[in-house]
Amino acid sequence: MATIQKNTESVGMKITVNHGEENGKIVKSSKTYGDIKENVTDEAFMATAKAITGMQEPIREKQVKVTAEELVEIA
Repeated sequence: MATIQKNTESVGMKITVNHGEENGKIVKSSKTYGDIKENVTDEAFMATAKAITGMQEPIREKQVKVTAEELVEIA
């Protein structure tokens, strides 16, 4: 039976911000930042998201840790 090996290819941070209401609809946008350290702590991740959005006008709505992993089957 083959085993599966998991290799992390990249880690990113996707931040969604709320620009408020325009013409009766909520306007949101998101930006993804790459090159996040694989072993980043949750506290450091949140602090970075807060620091980035603290310099912007829109309101931070959420932040998502995006991890891309390669799965390799080992015979």
